[in-house]
Amino acid sequence: MARHAVLILVVALFRAAAFAAPPPEGFGGHPESLRIRLVTIGPGADMHQRFGHSALWVEDTRLKKGLLYSYGTTSIANGGPVRFLLGRPTFWAARLSVERTFLLYRALARSIDVQDLMLTVEQRQRLLARLERDVQPASREYAYHPLKDNCATRVRDVLDEALGGALREALTEPARATQRELLRRYIQTHPVSELLLMLWLNDAVDAPATQWEEAFLPRELARLLMGVSYVDGSGRRIPLVNREGASSPSMDASAPVDAGWEGTSAWGLGAGGAALAIILAFLRGRGTHRMFQILFGLYHAVFGLTLGAAGVALGGLMLFSRLDVMQGNENLLLANPLAFGLLPLGILMMSGSERAERWARRCVWLLAAGSLLAVVLKLLPSFDQDNRRPMALWLVANLGLGLAHAWRLRRPSTAPAPAAGAREGARGSTRWWAV
Repeated sequence: MARHAVLILVVALFRAAAFAAPPPEGFGGHPESLRIRLVTIGPGADMHQRFGHSALWVEDTRLKKGLLYSYGTTSIANGGPVRFLLGRPTFWAARLSVERTFLLYRALARSIDVQDLMLTVEQRQRLLARLERDVQPASREYAYHPLKDNCATRVRDVLDEALGGALREALTEPARATQRELLRRYIQTHPVSELLLMLWLNDAVDAPATQWEEAFLPRELARLLMGVSYVDGSGRRIPLVNREGASSPSMDASAPVDAGWEGTSAWGLGAGGAALAIILAFLRGRGTHRMFQILFGLYHAVFGLTLGAAGVALGGLMLFSRLDVMQGNENLLLANPLAFGLLPLGILMMSGSERAERWARRCVWLLAAGSLLAVVLKLLPSFDQDNRRPMALWLVANLGLGLAHAWRLRRPSTAPAPAAGAREGARGSTRWWAV
C-alpha cells in the first residue's frame, strides 16, 4: 500500500514531465500506417483505482513509434475524494509515453488489456485528428463526471465520431444492469465504501440504461466493443475489434453483476445491532450493575457517531454537491443527521443521566418514524430509488433501538434495595453525629 501511495504521488506531481510525449516528426502523416488499439487498465488495490481506466494507443508502424492518448489526467490540487463528491474536478486529455505509462501500471500490479480496432484509413485519420485536437492546451480540459464524462466515455465518444455515429447506433440495446449495480460490482470488496456509496447515490443511477450509458466503465466499454460491427464504404460489415488474439481473461475477472440483491450481510448486521440494543435495554432496566448503564450509553454514542456521520455527510452532499447523482436522496429518512445527537447524549447516559436518556428516546423515535416513512413512501411510484442495502441495515437498526426504548419506558430502572441492617446502621450513625 505504501508503494502504491508513493507511485501515485510521483504520477500526480511529475506526470507532465515524466509521462508526456510529443509526437515525432511526421507522426500520422501516412494514415494507412496507423494502428489503433484500445487499452483497458484493470482495477487496482486502492479505492479510487477500482473502476479501471481507458486510453487509446496510436502507433505509426512506418515510424515504429506509438503514443497513448488518455483523458484521465488530473492534478493533486483537485483535493482528493471530497472534491470528487462535491464538484466536478478538472481533468484533461494528454499524450503520454506508452512504455513509461505501462511500466507504472505494472508496478501497481494492474492488468493491461489491449484490443486492436479495425478502422478504415479515413476513420484512423479522423480519429487521430480528433485526439490531437483534444490534447491541445486550448481544448484539453473538461469537467469530470464519474458517470457521464470520464476517461471511458471520452474514448467512447471519440470512437463514435470516427465511426460516423455507428458506435452509438450499435449500443442502443438495454444495459445488462443499472449503473448502481455496475458500480457495486467494482466496489463490493470494500464493504464500508460500498455501503456509503449506495447510501449517497440517488435514483438517477437506478433508471433503465442503454449499452451506450453502460460504457461509462472501462471494462464494460471493452466488453461491449467486442460485439460491435459497422458497414464500410464498400458495403461490407466489419467487426470493430480484431478477434484474432483478442481474448482478455482479465476482462471477466471481477464478480458477475447480480440483478437481484440478496442483502443477507446487511440484514444480519442490522438485526444484530437491533438485538444488542434490546438486550442492553433489558439489562439496564434490571439495574443490577452499573456496567449495564455504561454499555447502554456507549451503544447510543457509537450508534450516533456512525449513523450521524453518514447522515451529516449525506445532507452535506445533497446541499453542496454539484453532481446530480448526489441530490434529492430518499436515504435521508434512514440516515438522519439528527442521529449525531445520540453521541453526546450517550456519553451522558453512561454517567446515569435520566434526562439525557429521555432526550435520546425522543431522538430515537424520530429516527424510527423516519425509517417507517421511508418504507411507506415506497408505495408511491415517484419514490423508486434502489436503497435496499441502506434500508436493510439502518431500518432494522433504527426500529430495534426504538423497541429498546419502548421497553425502557415500560420497565424503568430500579436500584437494588439496601439490606435492613444497612438501613439501621445508617440511621444509627446519623443519630451519633447528631448528639
